[in-house]
Amino acid sequence: MAEPHERECAVCTNDFTTPKILPCGHLLCRQCVISWMDSKRDCGCPLCRCPIVEQSDGSSSATVDALPTDFVMEALVESARVLSKDHLCCVCEDVRADFICMQCQEMLCSSCTKAHKKLPATRSHDVESVSTVTPERLAASRPALCADHGDKHAEFFCREHRLAVCSACKANKHKVCRGTNYLDDEIKSIQSSFTQLTKILVEAEQKLEQAIGQVTSRLQEVDVSEQEDMAQVDKTCDRLQKLVEDFRKKLKEKTGTSHLKIRNSLRDVKTDLNNRLGKVTSHKHIVTRTAAVSPRPVLIYMTQALKDRVNSLDLRADLQRDVWVKPLSSVECCEEVVGRIEQELLTCGQQKKEIKAVLRQK
Repeated sequence: MAEPHERECAVCTNDFTTPKILPCGHLLCRQCVISWMDSKRDCGCPLCRCPIVEQSDGSSSATVDALPTDFVMEALVESARVLSKDHLCCVCEDVRADFICMQCQEMLCSSCTKAHKKLPATRSHDVESVSTVTPERLAASRPALCADHGDKHAEFFCREHRLAVCSACKANKHKVCRGTNYLDDEIKSIQSSFTQLTKILVEAEQKLEQAIGQVTSRLQEVDVSEQEDMAQVDKTCDRLQKLVEDFRKKLKEKTGTSHLKIRNSLRDVKTDLNNRLGKVTSHKHIVTRTAAVSPRPVLIYMTQALKDRVNSLDLRADLQRDVWVKPLSSVECCEEVVGRIEQELLTCGQQKKEIKAVLRQK
């Protein structure tokens, strides 16, 4: 269930008004996105800095209008607004309402509820206690209305015009349209698509999380490796004492630089994976919520947009082989230098002995 703060725009902090789905999966009010784009050049999402559009040659309003609208969130906001109103009967006006008609979206007192259930036009409606109804349930209960006759129930869906229509409109305006199907059948097909989209996003999310965990583990191994190499450097330099203090510093710098290079590379990979995960998770929430609570016509309108968006996401979680390259160890280098210095010291010691022997002979 969406929390109240999830129905608020992060920019204006008010309930969403025409919420637009950014490429990263975050939601912002249409006007907030336009104002944000007009205020800065090459601006990204104010929440995660991901680009709002790849390239835009038109006005900011035209660019934002091209972004898909989250009709589900729009319905949730409207339903929450209905439930937040004063609980007064829509008929009596000054009497407290304890019930709400899920189809009419109107609040009723006890007396009007009884009458509502007896009227032929509304006897089949679901009337429930206001205290038990959530914005999600109220949004999901909205009837599918004809796109041309807003007060008539839609029974069919015209695929050619992508509109939910009543039987009269099907027989007249959409008589020659191709692909007119029963609305319930279209909803079942769309729900299957959302199930597949959810599966794709869940699998991608799991793979990305696993890849990020592997990179994190590798970063820890690099830290341990660096500590071990630094300890070996200290041990080697201690053997040479003051004679190799300058060498100690240079070797540490070399070792630190080597690990820093690998660490920075791994961090870049992790950042990229985190960005992919953020987009996948955001879109997964949208798809999951849409499949669960979307009014039926809205579900159809959003399907292709969300399909296109998911198909455009980078769902890869594979890691390049060079990510696993272990930094060059300083151990062999240390041993080689120690050996050379020891050899030079032995040579120097032997030369001193020979010089002393020569001096004695003289």
